[in-house]
Amino acid sequence: MASDKQPRWKASGNFYFAMTLAGLGHENEVRKGSDIPYLGHLLGVASIVIETGGSEEQAAGALLHDLLEDTPTTYKQLVTLIGIPIADIVQGCTDTTYARKQEIKKEQENWPDDEKAKFWWEQRKFPYVVNLRDKSADDPSLLVSLADKTYNAENTVADLRKCSESEKHTVWDKFNVGYEYQRQWYCELLEAFRKDGYSSGKQDLFNRFEKAVNEMFPVDGKVR
Repeated sequence: MASDKQPRWKASGNFYFAMTLAGLGHENEVRKGSDIPYLGHLLGVASIVIETGGSEEQAAGALLHDLLEDTPTTYKQLVTLIGIPIADIVQGCTDTTYARKQEIKKEQENWPDDEKAKFWWEQRKFPYVVNLRDKSADDPSLLVSLADKTYNAENTVADLRKCSESEKHTVWDKFNVGYEYQRQWYCELLEAFRKDGYSSGKQDLFNRFEKAVNEMFPVDGKVR
């Protein structure tokens, strides 16, 4: 039986253009430790944003949320291509640019892994968390960031569930830094995303994120 309800918004050409930009920008990328096209992650995050009540601009921003970090596209170029509102959402989800990542890679060629991990946390991820803390519950980029981190956390939980205790290290080995930095990252994210003023949809999404984080990093061996 057909519904008499209308969609909250109907996709415009700008949304489909964002999908094209995402597909072309990430066409050679895969998810960590797999041969899964990276586009699957972008579509998954956009789906979460849409289902949580996000706008067309937020959904387009979700498709493009890694573009400034993983491709040579600059913020100014993105503004020209797709407009300021979407470009601002993408910038709000970005902890460093592609150009800076290339500089860091060269700078760290002879660094030991522990120094690279420390830099990853202190110079990239912790400032990102501080920025998240300062955002209001209705900041357009916050929903996209929360959807992104929820998608990643739930995927990691799914991978961990497939492993015995002795095999779980293989999940953490896929990442640039080890278990302890991942734990710190996710626990700090959890507190940064904990805000008053969420709509019911955003609160439900936060609850999903919290559940996934608690399963990844149980206290005293127990899931909270």
